[in-house]
Amino acid sequence: MMTRDEYVKNIKTKLDELTTGIEKIEHKAKSVRENVKAKLQARINELREKRDFAFSKLQEIKETGEDTWQDLKLSTENVIDSLKDALSKTMARFKKKKAS
Repeated sequence: MMTRDEYVKNIKTKLDELTTGIEKIEHKAKSVRENVKAKLQARINELREKRDFAFSKLQEIKETGEDTWQDLKLSTENVIDSLKDALSKTMARFKKKKAS
């Protein structure tokens, strides 16, 4: 079983990777047509909100006692899975739009 510190480090690594994915989309969004850019920017804003919420869940785990942090694991993992899914869908849509 993972300790709280190991879990926090693991989740932080995942969030850093997801943040890098968001930044890549932001960079690529600069090169799309204006009519696509607005929709893509809205998706980027949603991704940022989800990422910020995930970081707040991570902070909760850091501040929670050793005996209760496990209770927050499932909700934190659900938030990260939601962010990962949204990022994947946004990347797929971006590739599709760019190909058009």
